[in-house]
Amino acid sequence: MKKFIFLIVLIFALIFIYIFFKDKEDENSLLVLSGNIEVKEVNVAFELSGRIKELNKKEGDKVEEMEVLGKIDGEKIEKELELQSEILEEAKIKLQELKKGSREQEIKEWEANLKAAEVEMEKAKKDFQRADFLYKNGAISVAIYEEFKKIMELSEANYQKVREKLDLIKEGPREEEIKRQEKKIKQIEANIKIIEDNLRDTILYSPINGVVLQKYTEEGEIANPSHPVYTIGKIDEPYVKVYIKEDKLGLIKIGQEAEVFSDTYPDKSYSGKITYISSEAEFTPKNIQTKEERTKLVFEVKVDVKNEKEELKPGMPVDVKIKLK
Repeated sequence: MKKFIFLIVLIFALIFIYIFFKDKEDENSLLVLSGNIEVKEVNVAFELSGRIKELNKKEGDKVEEMEVLGKIDGEKIEKELELQSEILEEAKIKLQELKKGSREQEIKEWEANLKAAEVEMEKAKKDFQRADFLYKNGAISVAIYEEFKKIMELSEANYQKVREKLDLIKEGPREEEIKRQEKKIKQIEANIKIIEDNLRDTILYSPINGVVLQKYTEEGEIANPSHPVYTIGKIDEPYVKVYIKEDKLGLIKIGQEAEVFSDTYPDKSYSGKITYISSEAEFTPKNIQTKEERTKLVFEVKVDVKNEKEELKPGMPVDVKIKLK
């Protein structure tokens, strides 16, 4: 009987020793830390001010990179673009005409104008000669004489003007005039580029693949470039922020593998990797429950997690297990 009792005691002692050393081994080979799932967040806003006429997403909706999230009213910008495009077309037509030079029809037209101006000038000269003769013989007043003189001078000036115009037409457009027109076209094109950029900025695109975490405004409100419309989370690349004591800091390193577990999926693990270790100690964040824990100095550690099926959501509590051996 004594041997039997001794055997039972021995068995229990061996079990106790095994459990004790097994726990010690686990403690030395596995580091378990707790944290919450976090994601990279991006605030998106319109580049221009304007009344919002369309918002396509709500909180919780998935979005893809370059997907249209919303629009502001761009009617005025569209009309300005249409107007500037018409002005550009006219300027290009004029430039082509300048480069082609004077047309034969235009030369003939101004030759006819010069002939008419010459006939008018010759008539005015003869009328003045008669008026001069009559004035010298006292047949007309000074006022009438001066009127005929003025008509003659105007006809001579008009003839000279038409002749100069004809000479310019025959000579063709000057290089300076063509360059001025080319410069004008470039200025119009630059204005159109700005207007086109503004028109594109009336549309809000998603910069990443992700999920809408926050929506800050509604249709009909005025968009402001300094105020975000949405916050988008990149849930396909979540991470866990955990904190480790200084005496354990030497046991981990960047690139070290880890496993992440959640209460939602207790039988499933997610692969992780340490991507950041703080170089400065800090007090444990206030979201740690006990006062004793909050007063300890710890180091922040970031663990990236693979979330291929997007089962891990922002804010979800998880445990991170890091193998030390």
